[in-house]
Amino acid sequence: MHLHGLITCMTFMAVSTVSATPQGKKCTEHRALRGEFVEGPAVFSADPTTHFDSPMVTVFDDSISENWSFDAVSKDGKASIVLYLTRGTVANVVAAQRGLISIAWANGTRYMENTFVDVSTLTTCPKTTSGLWTNNSGNITWGFTASKDFKQSVVTIKSPTINGTFKLKSQGPPIYPGGLVYPNAQGNVLFAPEMYWQEQFPVADAEVRLDVRGTPFHLNGIGGRDKNWNPRPWAVTSQNWDMGRAIVGPYGLMFWNYTSAVDGQSYFSATVTKGNKVIFRTSNQKASQSESYGTVQLTNTGPVHLASPPGSKDPLPESRHTGYLVDLMDPKTKEHWRFTIDFSQTTFWFPASETLRVGQYAGIASGGLVGKKTYKDLSTGSVQELVLL
Repeated sequence: MHLHGLITCMTFMAVSTVSATPQGKKCTEHRALRGEFVEGPAVFSADPTTHFDSPMVTVFDDSISENWSFDAVSKDGKASIVLYLTRGTVANVVAAQRGLISIAWANGTRYMENTFVDVSTLTTCPKTTSGLWTNNSGNITWGFTASKDFKQSVVTIKSPTINGTFKLKSQGPPIYPGGLVYPNAQGNVLFAPEMYWQEQFPVADAEVRLDVRGTPFHLNGIGGRDKNWNPRPWAVTSQNWDMGRAIVGPYGLMFWNYTSAVDGQSYFSATVTKGNKVIFRTSNQKASQSESYGTVQLTNTGPVHLASPPGSKDPLPESRHTGYLVDLMDPKTKEHWRFTIDFSQTTFWFPASETLRVGQYAGIASGGLVGKKTYKDLSTGSVQELVLL
């Protein structure tokens, strides 16, 4: 359905109401319906003080989307999962309400499901925020509930094909691009042109208990979650990127090295946490005598290239790299962090467009402060690679 005019859309598509919980607490509800959008530009927020799980897009046009992402890797680095809950245009479907899940078992078996439903509802209460994606018949529900302090989060899926939960317990503070901790009026949720980003759980403990078409998928390990909203589709605004999170000994690492298709420029963010504190942050890729900076180098000596599922009829070429070398420097303290990440499992690998391939990985991470103890743990993240013609 195509609705014309802001007033019409605000009434029928982006419905915000105030309702009472059983405890008498007031909650704000925002609902979006499949296929409904306005002709004019979308209405969205970039206010850094808005709660990170609140809906940032309040009126949808025919190209904008808002996406909640959840990912995790098992303790042995072999099993992995990524899950997306999206409102708005995605996968060439205008004004969609979508859930996507991709799973890799330790034996290399993979499963992907792409589910389009009728309505999504975001409910913001004093202590929790929840989202529910469901169809009109009610036999498919994908949703999440998270504490307002970003300590706990759980995704629940109930459907004919998948049932179970995906839980995260945060091991670091919510951060903006560049590593400032939420809430901060000086924070900026615009990472690159047309690319808005919030990191609710930069690193977290993960527990997954799912039944997938009768096969259990159980995982304990590490993971995290974030949110993006983009005025136009990812494949239009983005060129290549490398994004990762890791827990390495006492340290949490979150980085994103991104090239924009809007202006052709490179954008960078890297943060190191210890407990609930940020101990290093930068958005600077150039060596400096006064400001912290970092670099991400692609490596190709690891054991795993991202690849199509075994037995694919038309497999894609493998990823050109197998991991990363991340160096982070603080000239003021003379501290140098170095982390190595090697892919250990492909969660998915498929074409994002004719010129782009996108993938999700599980990895083994090692490192720490140079000259100090080296730790070995886990990583998970995503890749978008430009096709070389």
